[in-house]
Amino acid sequence: MRLNVEGTMTMTEAALPALRAASGMVVNVTVSPHHGMAAMAHTGAARAAVEALTRSLSVGEPDVAFVAAAIGRFDTESLRKYPEVVLRGAARSVPLQRLGRMEEFGWLIAMLATPAGRALDGSVVTLDGGVDNWTGPWPPPNIVDDEGAVPTEERR
Repeated sequence: MRLNVEGTMTMTEAALPALRAASGMVVNVTVSPHHGMAAMAHTGAARAAVEALTRSLSVGEPDVAFVAAAIGRFDTESLRKYPEVVLRGAARSVPLQRLGRMEEFGWLIAMLATPAGRALDGSVVTLDGGVDNWTGPWPPPNIVDDEGAVPTEERR
């Protein structure tokens, strides 16, 4: 809580005079999924607080835009420290069927920093390949064939 919530508030307060003068923008990074993660209640609570802080500040600061960007399961250096089986399992748990790439998150942040990003003031933008919309294993066991693949129709 001290790092995520108090740190976010302290940095925001320090930057607010310059942000107000420049009609600036704050993008707070949080995490997805928003429906909780086993053994991660502490970070889930802190990130939810940062999202609430982002929404609240957007209402109280008309000259500054505030957006939270929630990152999902991404192929990162820290994830690469785990065995390959963990990487494959993480990718299978994403409905998109792959881990996100950090450059994709960078593209989101770059878009948020444009004038178009101001229209999302007070929002939480989630980039997680559909994880936030799904809480079970992917693909769902009741739709896979004997080999574990999702049957699809032939396209012409």
